[in-house]
Amino acid sequence: MTQTTTNSETCGTCQGEGVTGSEAGPLTCLDCAGTGRLPSGLVRTEWRLRELERIHAAASGEAGQDMQWLIHQVRRSHHALLQILAASADLDESHPTLKRIKFLANDVLDVYPPVK
Repeated sequence: MTQTTTNSETCGTCQGEGVTGSEAGPLTCLDCAGTGRLPSGLVRTEWRLRELERIHAAASGEAGQDMQWLIHQVRRSHHALLQILAASADLDESHPTLKRIKFLANDVLDVYPPVK
């Protein structure tokens, strides 16, 4: 796992151009904010969680409470994995279990691009 760059891929909405067409002319792509590259997995996950919160904010009853609980659990889990990944960066790289821990945390968080 290389830790030098953040994982970023070409935006599929604008095909890396940073703009999308509309009846009013070219508009800044909403998916990549005009950069042509998608943000990291962490940012995309947070965007999705915020969208879910927005959609389900008006939901009352048990379903709305369950959605809020689930969103909170995803954020808690991501925070814990970030702490594990950060703590593992300070330890001796030679231990095979440490490499596995880093791999598993990064597999969920998508902070670093996979080494091919």
